Amino acid sequence: MKKRFEDIDLVDSLEKMNSDLMWKTKQKQHLKKRILDDIEALGVDEKGKNQIRSTRIGKGRIIQRVIYSGMALVLLFSLFIGSAIISPAMAEVASKIPYLNKIFHSESINQTLWRELEEKGYRISGLGGNARHIFISIEGSEAYFHDVRDEVEEIAANILKAKEYDGYKIEVERQIDQVPEPISARDQVISNALEESYNHLLELKFNVLSHGYSYPAPNSDKVIVHIDIPDTEKRIEDIKETINESLRAKKIDSFSIKINKIDLSQREKEAKWNEIFPVIIEGLTAKKEYKVTGFAYSFHPAPLQIIIKTSINHTDKDADEKVRIIEDTIYEFLNSEEIQKKIAGEPYTIIIRGKDKKRIN
Repeated sequence: MKKRFEDIDLVDSLEKMNSDLMWKTKQKQHLKKRILDDIEALGVDEKGKNQIRSTRIGKGRIIQRVIYSGMALVLLFSLFIGSAIISPAMAEVASKIPYLNKIFHSESINQTLWRELEEKGYRISGLGGNARHIFISIEGSEAYFHDVRDEVEEIAANILKAKEYDGYKIEVERQIDQVPEPISARDQVISNALEESYNHLLELKFNVLSHGYSYPAPNSDKVIVHIDIPDTEKRIEDIKETINESLRAKKIDSFSIKINKIDLSQREKEAKWNEIFPVIIEGLTAKKEYKVTGFAYSFHPAPLQIIIKTSINHTDKDADEKVRIIEDTIYEFLNSEEIQKKIAGEPYTIIIRGKDKKRIN
């Protein structure tokens, strides 16, 4: 597979930055020297290239990945923060940092939009989106909404433009508060009984992670009680009996108890991936060139499946090239040293689906 960048170029760019970058104060001159000394010590070999290693990922796919130090990436971002002027050499170095890694080290687009709009005094009540739209909700009177809607949309559009995000459409809407339906007397009784049983289980030193309930159908009287426990907790029948006593004491007879065993080590692994998924989602949906329309993932069955949904037709002449670009962008990010430290070599496979929802890679 063709590498997305040549590491010799990164070394040359760092050397050029050393001579070109302007520093205004003695303190920043010291910062410059310290950071450049650290970069020099990162361990580039005699030919000026970082180590390149072949890695097998997914369905037997062999890719070339550049192993570069996570410290270098952190140092580069320190340079951006510490410098008063971004020189052409600095811009060149920035261009060598993988696209998704830049997003990983910055706030999400939703956070940026919320912060900028709130700082300007707009009454923002909600902000979210999907693969095609960013929705911004404004609270207040209808007159206020009509007065600021265009301004909010323009500010948001300028923020997206500055980040070179051309894949989103902005929708500004007025927040309409809805009165929530009051909880029924029976639901209140069930909720109270479960809370009592949960507290009792904790007092008895049972390891219960969470609890709740649901109905199998909208108008059903039967209640399904859900209890999450670690897979190391073996006293399942004792837990059920404690819940039985609480519910029956409240005259609730039509119920079943579902015990969900949780692998805590797997949950911890999944939590690390949950830092990574939003970066992939934002990076691929924010730009039209990727043609990404959705994202999904599944940890079961193993290995982790990262599913990218696109509007690519498998019959398109350049379909293979578009797929390759998506794969390279993700692999470049996931195989960077700092991300590998987080996921600890956890295996995964990337599945790219076309417009017809069939796999195309």
